[in-house]
Amino acid sequence: MTSICPECGARLSGDETCQTIFEMFLSREYVDPAYGAVHFLTVACFMLQHGRYSDQAVAWMRDLLRDYLDQDLTPAQLRHRASQGTSSQSRQWKVLRAGDAPPLPKVAWSMTIADVAHQYTDADSYRVLITQWARVTLREISALQP
Repeated sequence: MTSICPECGARLSGDETCQTIFEMFLSREYVDPAYGAVHFLTVACFMLQHGRYSDQAVAWMRDLLRDYLDQDLTPAQLRHRASQGTSSQSRQWKVLRAGDAPPLPKVAWSMTIADVAHQYTDADSYRVLITQWARVTLREISALQP
């Protein structure tokens, strides 16, 4: 039996949901550093494609994702930029979308977390696919919010 995720449009098999795939990915990333190397991308893409970020956080994450992918930031550089951008002392916006906020415009995502889940075979292919997912997500979110 196939179902469609109402948030991102992913084609899902059986009882799987995007949330269960995401949780499986996070578990694997925490346990195995070879998978964990792309943790930032996994979280950013899932949150963007599932409308979890506030409007301000979408813009901030889009820019951070672009910098990370285009400038080959190291994890330390990424953490430094992220801490500067989201310090609760200086940030005037919420990271997560409020329950009563209007939904973001729908995007027909051409690659989803389910695509990664159904294609990777090992840590190397996982990292390649997560990075590809991030580039697609960035391109498609940038078309929505340049």
